[in-house]
Amino acid sequence: MTRRRMYWVPRSSGGLVNLGLDVDDDMVSGLSYKTITVEDGPWRQQVRECEAPERGKYDAAWKTMIPFRPKPKSPEPQPLDDAGLLSYLTLSWLSPLMVRGFRRCLDENSIPPLSVHDAADKNAKRLRRLWEEEVSRHGIDKASVLRVMLRFQRTRLIFDTIMSCCFSIASVVGPMLVVPKILEYAENPSGDVAYGVGLCLALFFTECLKSLSMCSCWVINQRTGVRFRAAVFSFAFEKLMQFKSLTHITVGEAISFFTSDVNYLFEGVYYGPLAVLTSSVLTVCSITSCFILGPTALIATLCYLLFLPLQVFLTRKIVESQNHTSEVSDQRIRMTSEVLTSIKLIKMYAWEKPFTKVIKDLRKKETKLLEKCGFIQSLTTVILFLAPSVSVVSLFLTHTGLRLKLTTSVAFSTVATLSPMRLLVFFTPFAVKGLTNSVSAADRFKKFFLQESPVIYVKALEDPSKPVVLEEATLSWRKTCPGIVNGALEVEKSRYTPEGMTRAQPPLGGLEPEDQGDTRGPELHKINLAVSKGTMLGVCGNTGSGKSSLLSAILGQMHLLEGSVGVHGSLAYVPQQAWIINGSVRENILMGSQYDKAWYLQVLHCCSLHHDLEILPFGDMTEVGERGLNLSGGQKQRISLARAVYSDRELYLLDDPLSALDAHVGKYIFEECFKKVLRRKTVILVTHHLQYLEFCDQIILFEDGKICEKGIHSELMQKRGRYAQLIQKMHGKATQGVLRGVAKTEEDLQLKAQAQTTCQEELLNETAVLENQLAKKEKMEEGSLKWTVYHRYIQAGGGYLICGVVFLLMVMVVFLLVFNFWWLSYWLGQGSGKNSSQESNWTTADPGDILDNPQLPFYQLVFGLSSLFAVFLGILLSVVFTKVMGKASTALHNKLFNKVSHCPMSFFDTTPTGRLLNCFAGDMDELDQFLPIVAEQSILLSLLVIIILLVISFLSPYILLMGVIIFSACLVYFRMFKRAISVFKRLKNYSCSPLFSHILATLQGLSSIHVYGKTEEFINEFKKLADMQNNYLLMFMSSMRWVALRLEIMTNLVTLVVALFLVFGLSSAPYSYKAMALSLVLQLASNFQASARIASETEGCLTAAERILQYMKMCVPEAPLHIEGANCPHGWPQHGEITFQDYQMKYRDNTPIVLHGLSLTIHSQEVVGIVGRTGSGKSSLGVALFRLVEPAGGRILIDGVDICSLGLEDLRSKFSVIPQDPVLLSGTIRFNLDPFDRCTDEQIWDALERTFLNKMIILIDEATASLDLETDILIQHTIRESFRGCTVLIIAHRVTTILNCDRILVMGNGKVVEFDKPEVLQKKPGSMFAALLATASSSMS
Repeated sequence: MTRRRMYWVPRSSGGLVNLGLDVDDDMVSGLSYKTITVEDGPWRQQVRECEAPERGKYDAAWKTMIPFRPKPKSPEPQPLDDAGLLSYLTLSWLSPLMVRGFRRCLDENSIPPLSVHDAADKNAKRLRRLWEEEVSRHGIDKASVLRVMLRFQRTRLIFDTIMSCCFSIASVVGPMLVVPKILEYAENPSGDVAYGVGLCLALFFTECLKSLSMCSCWVINQRTGVRFRAAVFSFAFEKLMQFKSLTHITVGEAISFFTSDVNYLFEGVYYGPLAVLTSSVLTVCSITSCFILGPTALIATLCYLLFLPLQVFLTRKIVESQNHTSEVSDQRIRMTSEVLTSIKLIKMYAWEKPFTKVIKDLRKKETKLLEKCGFIQSLTTVILFLAPSVSVVSLFLTHTGLRLKLTTSVAFSTVATLSPMRLLVFFTPFAVKGLTNSVSAADRFKKFFLQESPVIYVKALEDPSKPVVLEEATLSWRKTCPGIVNGALEVEKSRYTPEGMTRAQPPLGGLEPEDQGDTRGPELHKINLAVSKGTMLGVCGNTGSGKSSLLSAILGQMHLLEGSVGVHGSLAYVPQQAWIINGSVRENILMGSQYDKAWYLQVLHCCSLHHDLEILPFGDMTEVGERGLNLSGGQKQRISLARAVYSDRELYLLDDPLSALDAHVGKYIFEECFKKVLRRKTVILVTHHLQYLEFCDQIILFEDGKICEKGIHSELMQKRGRYAQLIQKMHGKATQGVLRGVAKTEEDLQLKAQAQTTCQEELLNETAVLENQLAKKEKMEEGSLKWTVYHRYIQAGGGYLICGVVFLLMVMVVFLLVFNFWWLSYWLGQGSGKNSSQESNWTTADPGDILDNPQLPFYQLVFGLSSLFAVFLGILLSVVFTKVMGKASTALHNKLFNKVSHCPMSFFDTTPTGRLLNCFAGDMDELDQFLPIVAEQSILLSLLVIIILLVISFLSPYILLMGVIIFSACLVYFRMFKRAISVFKRLKNYSCSPLFSHILATLQGLSSIHVYGKTEEFINEFKKLADMQNNYLLMFMSSMRWVALRLEIMTNLVTLVVALFLVFGLSSAPYSYKAMALSLVLQLASNFQASARIASETEGCLTAAERILQYMKMCVPEAPLHIEGANCPHGWPQHGEITFQDYQMKYRDNTPIVLHGLSLTIHSQEVVGIVGRTGSGKSSLGVALFRLVEPAGGRILIDGVDICSLGLEDLRSKFSVIPQDPVLLSGTIRFNLDPFDRCTDEQIWDALERTFLNKMIILIDEATASLDLETDILIQHTIRESFRGCTVLIIAHRVTTILNCDRILVMGNGKVVEFDKPEVLQKKPGSMFAALLATASSSMS
């Protein structure tokens, strides 16, 4: 397990603070406590010595610096670790995997694991060490996460700077030195062919060096980003795992950090260094252009610099809009999550339409904000394309306006030199956005994960005879000091009800848990308690009296305000709401422990699980699904209990473990488990089943967070205090209606139960093939995206006509950009315009000074207006494009939610919520945020490449031929290796679901994870899943760069071809046109690789749409909500008579029948109690009645109407249900009572006083199982009063609570065992109900 290291550091405001960083133990044991006081801790030093840095820190890096490394005899699992410098920078180590992708042999099994140097474990340790050093230098308050980020990547940032300078220099060498020489040679061939060819090769190699330098910057940044992402991921999760309950951070905030903030920090490291690159490019290009043109070249630099604050402003507005959008997105995702989690209840209440409207309204609000953000984002993209044109236009208009000479060679050399500065506009938004988002994410990282760790107040006792000692202990769920962040309590303790709620009626909207908590006092007051070893302590009291808080105090989950809490030995814990992990029954019981068959079988026996394993299709190897969806409440509770028993600990904390169990099962477990198997253990039993308290060695009674009575059963009964009153009430209820002569029946039942539970049980063979398990592995599409994905997305965006208009606008914008350069070449070609032969002006190198041209104003006007018109069209494009993309993603979201919400329950049983949430959160984020950016850029770049190719083809038709051949080869090459990119992208997307599910499961079960000492296992599993995702992310980014570099080098061949055509004089085009073509062709390679790469990213983003469409296809709807022509009769049901006619039901096609030929009639206004052991089919009756599952045979009639002939909403809206599992949605108490504002405040307050449901048929499914006896009696009275005149079905575990029912239905193995009046069944010989009643009565008495 993880132990806490005391690490005291100075706070800037004075005093010391304990960071409580983790240290790994060598072995996993139970939850034990170590006491460290300030006196014996290392606080006197104030600062602990920082861990020494690892030896050989740069060993791997120095090996990588070797230019060529021979293949080692024992290669590393990750080929990246064996790569030399050239292989590393050119990504040649990835080539074998890319080839495998081309051969369709690439899958998750053939991809090497993440390098140990990039893995979470190593980098988290390094981040932790750097953070410790930062805190030791500056104190916890002034410690900066951003400084740690900088130190984390310091060395790699230096290398990135070096490569940035190489790129900047290589970018200007060609335009400044080589291009003028080529143009000069082309006009005046010297006859030295070798010199001309040498110039062409020099231009080619400088362009290739530029490509390699840029690729190297990305290679360095992406690996640094992945390392930091892995470090933050793991470090944050480890810190989160220190907490035994979430009181300082809500579950939503934690999930938001892992899904969003981690990516923001990654982007800060990945894109942040681009600021260095842009600064380098700006400096070098400005100086070089001044050398070529003169001081006026700074006009272009000034234009770019003016674009920078505009880009920064727009980027900040984007971030601001995204923050507003994320608030609404979080609301939508949270609501979607709650709907998916509570889908069974929502279907039973027929709330699909109202909740769909709520989510669609949130989505509509989100879409408006997204459109605002998307418009600004689209403007930044348009500025990227317009900036070079506007800067060149401004430069040359100013230059000619100042009457300065301008020649063709100088003009287009300047254009080529300024061309790399477009990266300034392109990269600045990424750098600004990455750094801005990372600042806010770093603040949240520090706030939630790097501040003070929870104080360990539970002391380790030395005396083994007293396992638990509390002395004057006062504890609260929150610190009393103001400013503590209030968070959602863990699911396992969310049942807690605050004490001291006044009867005053404040505004309902104000009943927020947060508001209550600020004024309430401590939950436990002055508790004095000592539990002796081997004793069973019974804890009782009314609901909300502090019983469960006592267990939480012992577990160390609360805040100790005064007194002390001490524990000796290891603990086991059974929460009231069972925590079930997604796995088999055996995995849930073992929780990673070694399998001991004999002990395992004994645990199954004492927890009465044998019979359940016989029913389950694969025995104990049956997958129980997310949160145990396919188990009953009793089964989940007994598995949770079995987990505790199997762990074989010294101290057992049991929080009402019998609440969800039938009386005879509860009695059996108390006898076989608590009194026999745990007889030598120390047990603290919190229970509402008072009949078991007399068998406890000691009893305490809680009231208002205090122990009001303490002693053994006989002593407390003699005192005739509060405890005695509760027991007398229980006995009075137990003896109610119990007739003489049931003792014999009880004995028969005990023999029968013993025969059932001790029957020979054969567990499923571990090597058996488990088919038809619940959750199938998520299907991943292969190959390129199908055309249907594009087709469906275009249709969602408004159809082909609308998308065609958007495409036409893009063509016009790109055409105008290239037109500007063409017009400049034409203008320069006209020269002075005084020659009689305009043709000679157009074709000679020196047609005269353009300043002498009488039509100069006309050329200037066209030059300027074309640029302005391009700006206007660009803004119009941004508006239209954003609208279309927003409409498409919203249409897909709404259609998916409609389909999912109308799926039958079997879909939700077999589909983990994490997968669906990944669609509504991660995939929608891809479509909303990333797809519009990359789609717009890829289309504009592709159009720009095509138009540039067409322009340079006018030099010679052979250039067009060569260009087509080279581009065709590039496209074939790209299509070949794009398969590998698609595999990596899909794997990256699909790896999110298990990671997301693991985080959710961990947050829901923090208490249990700590108690069973499984912290390390869950951390290791998290690291494994995080490394898997980071591996796919790194592979995806590397594969993109691998293809981009090779495409750019191949496309540089077009530059070489154009240069050779000019040198050899194979083109008859005008001189100015040649100069323009050569300057444009220098942009071709980078534009083409960028268009191919971003097109691939676009396709990668569209895999999100593919997943959404895939789930739409999977969603087979249940019966319609309304059936035309089959409306239910007016006022139906008037009587509420329910008739089952040979009814059969199974949950899914591949599962056995659970209800076998039921035939019975429940009369109008009859109250029927339904009993039977766990798994007998009680709750399945409710499932059948609400048509959550369609019948396999037979039918159900209500007032003579076949329920299958009605629409589901028409049917379910006529019923009401109080479900077995309580569900609370985020929001106020009023929202939970009336989610759609259908009732007035007066009606709501009336409902708070008594349950008010005006439906004819009511189903109550074990609603009072977790309540104390008094509250149970009160609710039973409310049921009789409020539901008078209704047909009521009550599924109950407490047999004594349904004695006043008109008739009793006893279920067994999905069949009707008995169905008659309670007094008749009690007199009936061999009656099952009489036996159940006898068991319950005897246990109570």
